[in-house]
Amino acid sequence: MSLLLPMATNRYFAQAFDTFKAFDNLTVASSSAEQEAFPASIWQILHHLLAWQTHQLAQLRGTVLTEAFDEKRSWSTARVPPSETALQAAVTEFQHQLVELQDHAQQLSGEGSEVVEQALVLQAVALHLSFHLGEVVLIRRLQGTYPLPEQMAAFLPK
Repeated sequence: MSLLLPMATNRYFAQAFDTFKAFDNLTVASSSAEQEAFPASIWQILHHLLAWQTHQLAQLRGTVLTEAFDEKRSWSTARVPPSETALQAAVTEFQHQLVELQDHAQQLSGEGSEVVEQALVLQAVALHLSFHLGEVVLIRRLQGTYPLPEQMAAFLPK
């Protein structure tokens, strides 16, 4: 059986990696302060996303992984970033990962099980990302550092 994806597979992932600016203007205080009521701070969520997406990108590159992803190790025990510099470096790395994911999505075409496997990895990344972005947006809204729904049109680019 031949598995075929239409040539325009990039449409499937057109906005799948949009972060809705969830990590824009993040500071050490807004990424960790007063978040004890939450199971994880924004810093910990960002750290986890970096680890998970690194693993998924390795799969998309065709790297043979010797170990399965270790969910427990992907969560930093530090609730607070060590510095503003470390936080901004993590946000930058995250943004670079998103560009690479979008590149993979745009180049995805053809037929066969390899293409389907890559599409499934991209789908998993998009779902995982949307879950954790929801957490970040909720935390930031409760802090007053992220716009409410009625303010989003002015906040997001057109």
